[in-house]
Amino acid sequence: MTIIRTLLLVALATPLPSQTTPQTASEVLAQLPGPRKQGPIDRRVLGLMREAKVPGMAAAIVKDGKVAWVRGYGWADMERRVPVDGDTLFQAASVSKTVTSYAIMQAVEKGALSLDADINKALSFKVRNPRHPDVKITLRQLLTHTSGIRDNWPLLERTWVQDKDFPKTLGRSLESYFTSGQPYFDERRNFYRWGPGQKHDYSNVGIALAALAAEHTEGKPFEELCEARIFAPLGMKGPAFRLRHLEKSARVAVPYELKRRATRFKRLGHHGYLDFPSGTLRISARDLARFLLTFIEDGELDGVRLLKASTVAEMKRVAFPKVAPDQCIIWFRDKIGGQITMGHDGSDPGVSTAMSYRLKDGVGVLFLMNGEPRKRRFDATLATELFNHARTL
Repeated sequence: MTIIRTLLLVALATPLPSQTTPQTASEVLAQLPGPRKQGPIDRRVLGLMREAKVPGMAAAIVKDGKVAWVRGYGWADMERRVPVDGDTLFQAASVSKTVTSYAIMQAVEKGALSLDADINKALSFKVRNPRHPDVKITLRQLLTHTSGIRDNWPLLERTWVQDKDFPKTLGRSLESYFTSGQPYFDERRNFYRWGPGQKHDYSNVGIALAALAAEHTEGKPFEELCEARIFAPLGMKGPAFRLRHLEKSARVAVPYELKRRATRFKRLGHHGYLDFPSGTLRISARDLARFLLTFIEDGELDGVRLLKASTVAEMKRVAFPKVAPDQCIIWFRDKIGGQITMGHDGSDPGVSTAMSYRLKDGVGVLFLMNGEPRKRRFDATLATELFNHARTL
């Protein structure tokens, strides 16, 4: 996970005997499927995918308060010859955090959480940086990566599971991570030397802890909060943070890896990890585009309000300008094509995603991939192409 796929669910438990695709990477990329009727943008996208060695991708554009364009390119499942379409579910990686932030801020609106109170008031165990035991950690710090909580990557990577959900509950996992004497606790690797609020450094576990605070105060598993208060109100039947919660007919694109000098794509399977609210959302480009519209439109879409306009305004505000000048609550500010944007990106092994919109006109673009681009500035180039195409819609 950094700040920067189609498989029947029943097949998740029965991986193919061969974990490497039968065709060479060059053959796969030369035969990438695309829309039946292809225009210049489709040919350009497919060309960029071949250059960057991306096996599959779904992309979308939002404009004037609507989903204006959705496309699928390449393979969701190479071995089964299943192409991507706009409704294929992809792992969103760290773009998942934008959805996670909604469930948390809904709890803030209800008064169950406070952005600036000690996070320990919302937990059943105590969290403190051992080097700064008297300094509180707040929800706002967690949501802006300024809490001093560190991702212990040797532990996180060691505990990842394949083609299934992480077996422990979010509460048990994080209590073990933050409690001295527990299996996941490591004073040096789980916390930075600097104190809460002093610096900015990206933290997946910090976001998971914020999600746990919402879960604990609301009395429901975090993923159920997202289903009941985000997906269901918007009429979305596909998205889910847990593989076991996907519908039996759900089609999920398979993550693939192509290492340098490798001649074939390797099938990685699906990821499960202890800090799942930070990256395991599976969602289609079409549904993610509708979610993006709710943020652009100040918390509302088609008469369905997920957050108050004032809450979204707070989320769009840079929280700590001196410490993190581009970091808002989860979302961050950037520039694409010289225009100021707000969005998020993400990556996991075999997964790369990005979503952003222009502040000046509310035009947004997103793309979800089941591979990691092997070309510098691929995300920026593709986003620019999509923003340019939005002018024609």
